[in-house]
Amino acid sequence: MKSVEFISDLKIRASYGISGNNLIPNYASQGLLGISRNVQNGQVISGVIPTSLANDVLTWEQSIQTNLGLDLSLFHNRISIVVDAYRTHKKNLLLNVILPAASGFSSSLQNIGEVENKGLELTINSQNIAKGPFQWNTDFNISWNRNKVLALNSATSRIQTSDFQVAQVGYAISSFRLLNILGVFQTQEEVNNSPKQHPRVQPGDYRYQDTDGNGTINQSDRTIVGNPWPKFTFGFGNRFSFKNFSLNVSVNGSQGNQIYFQGGEVNLNEAGVQNQLSVVADRWKSPTSPGAGLYARAIRNDYAFGFSSGTTKYLFDGSYVRIRNVNLAYAFPKLLVGKLNMQALSVYADVTNLYTFTKYPGYDPEGSTTGDNIARSGIDFFAYPNPRTYTLGLRLTL
Repeated sequence: MKSVEFISDLKIRASYGISGNNLIPNYASQGLLGISRNVQNGQVISGVIPTSLANDVLTWEQSIQTNLGLDLSLFHNRISIVVDAYRTHKKNLLLNVILPAASGFSSSLQNIGEVENKGLELTINSQNIAKGPFQWNTDFNISWNRNKVLALNSATSRIQTSDFQVAQVGYAISSFRLLNILGVFQTQEEVNNSPKQHPRVQPGDYRYQDTDGNGTINQSDRTIVGNPWPKFTFGFGNRFSFKNFSLNVSVNGSQGNQIYFQGGEVNLNEAGVQNQLSVVADRWKSPTSPGAGLYARAIRNDYAFGFSSGTTKYLFDGSYVRIRNVNLAYAFPKLLVGKLNMQALSVYADVTNLYTFTKYPGYDPEGSTTGDNIARSGIDFFAYPNPRTYTLGLRLTL
């Protein structure tokens, strides 16, 4: 391809591999024994009982990964493009399976699950203006990932990972399983013509989806309504320089993920006990003042059999765009620095988390009460936000 002058470099990559995971307790495949005490003839007798069920066929998890990649440089390396496509198939997941009480054990560690992750990553680096006193470079990256549970111990089973989330075949891990709010009752006629909820339901209350179609709203009507994983994430950075000045600006974001704002059970409950977020001021007040249709009437006690928590009332779009960092620096001329017997001298000002564009009502769309727990991702109970930080600095090289 020497005759193709605009292509500086071109590489195609491919890889395939299988790795194992044995991160389970020691002796988990064996039936262990423990000490138990009971009373016989007025005496405390110690004995040995089985405490876990043996599993002679327990094996390591397997992670099967396939990667395809492309590295491309154009116009004398002015533009560099890296594309990666991948698929990771995890088999024989090590999970505790609930056993019938008649077995004498509560659970057993088994290889029962399969999970798939597949996605695409794109990175572009560009030297927009590379010559002269003013220079400008740009970095951009975007990634898409799709997660899906392929198998559990049965095709219809699910694992409850939190009060609001499940791992279920055909859906992503940590999918939100909630009562789905369809709107707010506006008239008594709407109440009469809808599935039964509770004896005191009236206009201004939430109208829920009758998922199982039995004409009654209860916790069995919970359905999967979303997950905490974004449709895509991205980052965008620009580096500008003019003579001895330099300016770096980086932006990142996430789109399409959902967050269960558990803190909203406190400041969006409209019970009149705690301070409330301002959005509930636009709640339903009367048929002539229905508000935006997003929040039901104010009510002192939640008589709806726990319908307040565990509903889509507290499920929000966690999309955001954040100005992650802005850095302005000035490097003193080499002639001046040399007279001071130095090799380099510069000063800089830096701002981190300058501003976030989001509709999420919590403190921070990146906040997570559960940390890096994959099975409970996307739950926010007033997680401490990322702080905005201002820094002034001096760099000195002797």
